[in-house]
Amino acid sequence: MLPYSQYKDSKVNKKEFIEGLEKLGLDKAEYIILSGGSLLMRGLREKTSDYDLSPSKKLAEELDLKNCKTDAGGFYVPFENVQMKYDDENIPFDIVDGYKCESLESILEFKRKKRREKDLKDIKVIEEYLKNQ
Repeated sequence: MLPYSQYKDSKVNKKEFIEGLEKLGLDKAEYIILSGGSLLMRGLREKTSDYDLSPSKKLAEELDLKNCKTDAGGFYVPFENVQMKYDDENIPFDIVDGYKCESLESILEFKRKKRREKDLKDIKVIEEYLKNQ
C-alpha cells in the first residue's frame, strides 16, 4: 500500500504533514518542500492537501522519476498524493524545523504570476508576514 492513503482528498495539519513525510522514508536533506507545505511548516497555513516536493538529482535517480507517471501539471507522482517537480532549478530555500522549505519570496513570485483564486489568500498572508519581519 502506498503512503498517504489515509490523507487522500483531505487536508493535513503540520504534525500530520511531517508524519507523512517521515513515512516516505526519504532523506530530508535530499528534497525541498514547496508551496503550501512550505507555508504550513512556517505556520502561515493551517492545513494543506498534498505534498509538493523538489528532489535532489540523487533522490530523483533513486526514485527513477523519469519513469514515474505525471499529473496534469507535469509533476511526477512517485507516491500517492506526492507531487515532485524536478527540473534542475536552484530553488531558494530556508531550513524550517530541520526541513528544507521553499523561500517565501519564491512562493510569492510564483503565486503572483499565477494569480489563481486559491493563491490570493496566500499572497496576502505572505506579503503581510514579510512586511512584519
